[in-house]
Amino acid sequence: MTRPIASPVKSSRERRNPRTGVASRDFSPPKQSVPARSNYITPDRLYRIQQRMTDSDWLILGFVSSSRLASGHQLIRRYWLTSEPGDARARAGRRALKRLTDWRVLDALPRRVGGERAGSSGMLYTVGVAGVKLLARRGQPANRLEAPGALYVAHTLACTELVVALGEASRSGTLECIEVQSEPECWRSFLAGLGGRVTLKPDLFIRVAAPGGSYEDRWYVEVDLATEATGTILAKTKRYLAHQRSGSERVHPKVLWAVPDTRRAERIQSALGRLPVEAQRMFAVCLLAETVEFLTAEAGL
Repeated sequence: MTRPIASPVKSSRERRNPRTGVASRDFSPPKQSVPARSNYITPDRLYRIQQRMTDSDWLILGFVSSSRLASGHQLIRRYWLTSEPGDARARAGRRALKRLTDWRVLDALPRRVGGERAGSSGMLYTVGVAGVKLLARRGQPANRLEAPGALYVAHTLACTELVVALGEASRSGTLECIEVQSEPECWRSFLAGLGGRVTLKPDLFIRVAAPGGSYEDRWYVEVDLATEATGTILAKTKRYLAHQRSGSERVHPKVLWAVPDTRRAERIQSALGRLPVEAQRMFAVCLLAETVEFLTAEAGL
């Protein structure tokens, strides 16, 4: 196993409750402009779509809504359990995604991951107009994107990739993934300073454990694509420390910066080194591609 760039003293963990039991930057624009699609779905059509939705369809819709954006490849790995594009399960997944897109449950954005040769598995999916209405009927808000920028797409796909990879590790028995919260569910509001209310905005909150372990680890994750200045990183660390001091969480999670390369890791480690020694214990840094390995190693300690 490749060791992480940096390891914390120990992740925040507590005894488990038995009841709870990388984004690619190769984006290509479409060869032709995509015609605008109507955002109106008649009540009759929505009813017919709802009647035809399978349990798997609802799971996919919920995942895309919570993630805000997912590639076809990520969805096929998560719900059809294959990464081989020629596999029968992958073909079934692509057919299902096309059906959901035709119904406007999902919308395919006019860009791909991996270029035109990636095919439908490289399409990027967000919640469609019918998906928004279907979730509303269940009392669930929907996260729908219209025209996100390239940086937003790269960052969101990196977060989605980590969630998918955690699911794969959990199914393989490498690491038990107990809970994952994406934005904005993972945001935390707390009182700081003179009583002003502040919102902590990590990219992910996760609870993981070693298979069969008695304790779980809790982490806030910052998915970093080397776009933020050192001052911004330090401001984030101070907000995490303020959140810890507020006592709003009985067991405060550790904070993990997942970064694209060693050069970025060294820069963030340098920024963290400016904090008091005790404060540094809350934070850790690892390579984005090795995040699951890092969490697995920490859970086994």
